[in-house]
Amino acid sequence: MAARVNPAWVLEMRKIADDRKEIDATLSFNAAAQELIKILSLRNISFKIYNLGAGVKRITTDTDACPCCKRKL
Repeated sequence: MAARVNPAWVLEMRKIADDRKEIDATLSFNAAAQELIKILSLRNISFKIYNLGAGVKRITTDTDACPCCKRKL
C-alpha cells in the first residue's frame, strides 16, 4: 500500500510558495518532505533542510537565520 500526502496540505504549500511567503515546516513523513522540496525546487526558492534526528526534518526558506534561536546569521 502506497502512502499518500494530504492533497489539501500540498495545495496549501503550493499557494504559500506561489505567494513567496516564508515556509518553516517540521516533517517526519518522508513523502511530505519530498513533496515540499519538489514544490520549492520547481519555483527556484532557496531553502535549507535541517535533520533533527529520528527521521524528523525541518525545511525552511529562511536561510539567513539560525535554526535554533532564529537570530540572523
